[in-house]
Amino acid sequence: MNSPEDASPVSPFSVWIRRISMFLMSIGATGFVAAVAWWFMFFEQMLGIDVKAASECFYRTTMECQAGNFVGSFMEKSPYEPMFMWIVVAVAIIGFLVYIFTSES
Repeated sequence: MNSPEDASPVSPFSVWIRRISMFLMSIGATGFVAAVAWWFMFFEQMLGIDVKAASECFYRTTMECQAGNFVGSFMEKSPYEPMFMWIVVAVAIIGFLVYIFTSES
């Protein structure tokens, strides 16, 4: 029979690692939302309502995106950089993988 006394105690290290991984996933999700907001605010000021024309610039930098970043550098907002989005996605994935492969006990 399984009783509370038979259960192995949860390792403090395992709990710590799972908390760190949840923190990494939170950083990744928050950073992704920030990347969407940054992309939208930057290209909306240049393209107005037709911001979808710059959708490819969200995940990679094409020649058109580089031209937009150059023109946008003379405006008030920092030019959008897709590398930020990829970094926060990688942080979220690392956090998720660590969470999945770290046992609860």
